[in-house]
Amino acid sequence: MRLSDITDMSLLPGTKGVPLDGSIQRIADLAGGGLNLLQGDLPMPVAVLKRSAVDNNLSVMQTYIERAGLKLAPHAKTTMCPQLFDRQLSHGSWGLSVATMAQLQLCHEMGVARLILANQLVGRAEISALARLWAAAPEREYYVLVDSIAAAEAISAGFGRCPGAPRARLLIEMGMPRGRCGVRTLEEGHALARAIQALPHVELHGVEGYEGLIVSDDADRDATAVLDYLQGLLRLCDALAADDLFADPNQIIVTAGGSAYYDLIARALSGRSPGVVPILRSGCYLTHDSGFYRRLLGRLLTRIQHRSVQESAPRLLPALEVWSRVISRPQADQAIVLMGKRDVSYDIDLPMPRWWFREGWHDAPRFIDTLAVDKLNDQHCYLAVPAEMDLAVGDLLGFDISHPCTTFDKWSVLLEVDDGYTVLGGLKTFF
Repeated sequence: MRLSDITDMSLLPGTKGVPLDGSIQRIADLAGGGLNLLQGDLPMPVAVLKRSAVDNNLSVMQTYIERAGLKLAPHAKTTMCPQLFDRQLSHGSWGLSVATMAQLQLCHEMGVARLILANQLVGRAEISALARLWAAAPEREYYVLVDSIAAAEAISAGFGRCPGAPRARLLIEMGMPRGRCGVRTLEEGHALARAIQALPHVELHGVEGYEGLIVSDDADRDATAVLDYLQGLLRLCDALAADDLFADPNQIIVTAGGSAYYDLIARALSGRSPGVVPILRSGCYLTHDSGFYRRLLGRLLTRIQHRSVQESAPRLLPALEVWSRVISRPQADQAIVLMGKRDVSYDIDLPMPRWWFREGWHDAPRFIDTLAVDKLNDQHCYLAVPAEMDLAVGDLLGFDISHPCTTFDKWSVLLEVDDGYTVLGGLKTFF
């Protein structure tokens, strides 16, 4: 699939955020038409990405990764937008990470040369699909996770049934007590590695972990727990390397998540032996947010300050906003906005109203911090409003969000805008 194939796609009836007069038929038609959110050209609600913030985040994260001695394989599940994948790869990403075979197939069709299926590969349909895709492009580097001998045996058998498929490249996943997938002990990992070595159609290429489950109200305790977990991951890697259980000792993949703990992963994984390839899989850096990840980035900055070292963090900017109109002011202390659970994330924090615009009254959106979301229905947002505030029916409000992953999946097309909210193009998602 080429990017031009995506921009040439027709917009389906019911696509949110695009003009209702039929003037926009294809995604490509959104670029260069002068449509402006603030001038009333778009039906609400609408999700937008600010290009200036996206460009900043691409640049500062890649600079950080290179200085830290890491590679970046951003998680595709955050946006599921090939146009954004292309920018991440163009800025120097080593490859991409995915969570499902459907996501991997999309990236394969884009021609991505390196992919990490950062999940367990289980099931005849899924294993057969990967074997067929890989047989069609054996020069590519695809890696999949495994945490059991049964799964490794099933992958080996599935690849054995597919003519031309290379050996599946496996990464042993290291889990944690009461976590999700992954071996729980060094001994389990060692036994699994020996079993993989004995199988005919698979080979071991590294280890993988996900530290992002370690989040509590105690930042110091979390940091200690993350470092302990990463050290366990590295002990497993060292033990397997010492027993010559990796297929290629000159390229041993060691990969962790990273959206909350860039600095700790850099401290733990960088500076290893020349044969180790340390890879960060963060995806949310691209758009950042004004809630969950903003708080976690604040913790990162605090950790760096406490260490008193010459170290910097990526200065990320929130790029994703959801805009809509006030449709009712039924009482003095309340307003209702046309926006709800179908439009914006609410799994971690409720959206935050931060921008207010009234055509003919405001020259530009005005920053506000006096409004709060009380609750969301499917299509309605309940705002607590100071009784004296002159918020009127028809006014536009822009909302910052928390956890971009669960906003992107609510939009088949997001609009990319400049800082004046003129539409620069459409971004197609594939959820």
